[in-house]
Amino acid sequence: MNKKEIEIYTSIKKTSHTEGDLLEQLYNNSKKDPCRSLFISVIFQAVVDVTKPKLDNEADISKLNRDQASAWFFASIGVTCENFEFICDYAGFSARDVRKFVSYVINSDKKNLVRNRIIKLLG
Repeated sequence: MNKKEIEIYTSIKKTSHTEGDLLEQLYNNSKKDPCRSLFISVIFQAVVDVTKPKLDNEADISKLNRDQASAWFFASIGVTCENFEFICDYAGFSARDVRKFVSYVINSDKKNLVRNRIIKLLG
């Protein structure tokens, strides 16, 4: 990771040292509050959708889910943006920090590792 990636990641994970630690910590903390768990799961599912690998012959619904998840994370105005900020707020996270984390994951060489870890947690 370069210096900027480390700063972004550190601002989100606070005490964890790996993506797995962060995800596990979020999951464990959410068990105490079912509503928070629901909102965290919405964010996790959107991360799974936006990081799904592109395939040449993939179904249209896969492309649509990936595009919609990306639009949800990165919309800066409108209802989509308001919805994203609402979900982040009720999940207990800064929308800005979630966007930074998702941007990091999307551009990371560990994208599949993070995606698989989230899938396991959502299991």
